[in-house]
Amino acid sequence: VDRRYNHYCEQMQMVVNSFDLMMGFGAAVPYTSLAQKAMSRHFRCLKDAITVQLKQSCEILGEKEGAGGGLTKGETPRLKVLEQSLRQQRAFHQMGMMDQEAWRPQRGLPERSVNVLRAWLFEHFLHPTSP
Repeated sequence: VDRRYNHYCEQMQMVVNSFDLMMGFGAAVPYTSLAQKAMSRHFRCLKDAITVQLKQSCEILGEKEGAGGGLTKGETPRLKVLEQSLRQQRAFHQMGMMDQEAWRPQRGLPERSVNVLRAWLFEHFLHPTSP
């Protein structure tokens, strides 16, 4: 969230600079100050909501707050195990080792049916009502 907010601020500054070039220095301030305040509130709310969700997830998984509180030596918190697993799956997916089709439901008709319908369309393109 912080990275995205910083990116937003950079983009907003670029807009301000271009606006100032066209309309004069400080001409963008009345417009951009309101936008920046509103977006700062939105990013803060988003960051707070994510923090709350993370705390709730830790509680559900039975993890204590802090740096590994209550864990014995060599024990990995369940949330970290889950995160490692998700990162590993993403890495396999990016390397092409996982079949994309297994994760996506089929959309539309099967390819064979589409081919049959396409062939009929091309045969009857000029006379679609003939048998």
